[in-house]
Amino acid sequence: MPEKKILLVSPASPFNPQSGAQQRTALLHDALRTLGDVEVLLLEPTAGPSRLEPPKPGVLAHGLWRQRPFGIGKFEPDQALAQSLDASGLDLGRYRLIVSRYLNPISKLVVPAHVRTVVDLDDWGYHYAPGTLALAARLKSGYAGWLTRRQLPRFDAFFFVSARDQQRHPELQSALLPNIPFNPPARPLPQADSATLLFVGSLWYAPNREGIDRFLARSWPAIKAAQPQARLLLVGAAPPAVRQVWERHPDVSAPGFVDDLEAAYRNAAFTIAPIYSGGGTNIKVLESLAYGRACVTTPHCASAFTSDLASTGLGIAEDDGQFSKRCIAWLAEPDSRRSSAETGHAQIEKHYAPRLFKERVKQLCAAEPGLVGHQRDA
Repeated sequence: MPEKKILLVSPASPFNPQSGAQQRTALLHDALRTLGDVEVLLLEPTAGPSRLEPPKPGVLAHGLWRQRPFGIGKFEPDQALAQSLDASGLDLGRYRLIVSRYLNPISKLVVPAHVRTVVDLDDWGYHYAPGTLALAARLKSGYAGWLTRRQLPRFDAFFFVSARDQQRHPELQSALLPNIPFNPPARPLPQADSATLLFVGSLWYAPNREGIDRFLARSWPAIKAAQPQARLLLVGAAPPAVRQVWERHPDVSAPGFVDDLEAAYRNAAFTIAPIYSGGGTNIKVLESLAYGRACVTTPHCASAFTSDLASTGLGIAEDDGQFSKRCIAWLAEPDSRRSSAETGHAQIEKHYAPRLFKERVKQLCAAEPGLVGHQRDA
């Protein structure tokens, strides 16, 4: 009898990795392939009825689950989707392991109790910037977090992207699986004689967009006053109207998605990550160090890496004024930013290498189930 296969459930395909979510899915897919044959089930929300779509290349099946208003039944298994999968011949009981990117997709499936499950809790523990939510919104957010945590006993084991998130759940069988740079250069790029600050990220994502808005309003004017030659390049997909507003600021360019990301890093003095909210870790920080560029960021971003990076390669700014000062200092002191970049790159190779990613996937997915019981229904 052939060995049972592994099923990877994800809202993002691993076969065209452009965004950070797609890249982590691709890395997880490659790591699981070292353990056996892997099939991919795409599961995405829709406002319409639950159904199956024609599968994309390399994908076993593409399911859409009905997303009801007001979060009703958010984590309940979707019976209509289950019927569609059964009718298509996709039997979840034939797998020895089901691994899901995020909690929501696997929650919509009716998983047999004998099938081991592992959930990748990327973007876990969403953090809101101080003062960004009114009381009613905070109460709603708190309820959503409570409801999400209630689902954890349904599954066997979990990946966390940071020690900060993992330490909140010592009761779970879990492994630390940090985000790692995707396909970085074999060697760090040489330092550039440049006055360009670089931001790389999906600019439609609210924490990124809000961080850039705040940086342009509160930090960029002081940087330009002290270093008139400074330029800012914002790389990443964003609506044209938003990019046009940003480009009204002096010497700011927002071209959107670029094909040659290496060229953007090569021409940059250093990067910025003015992110004050969101969950998981900000891969843009690690990617910057992998390319050989130091990064000015916030305590929120840096806290995800304290066990491995500490302040290595990072300029951590406690407030908007300090963010300006750190950028001004690195523009004026190339040797200082070069030293930070070199030290940070060494730590990336030590703690965030593809080899370590695969090892940690293998350790958890091949391990015996823990003592924490599970139930499949919400």
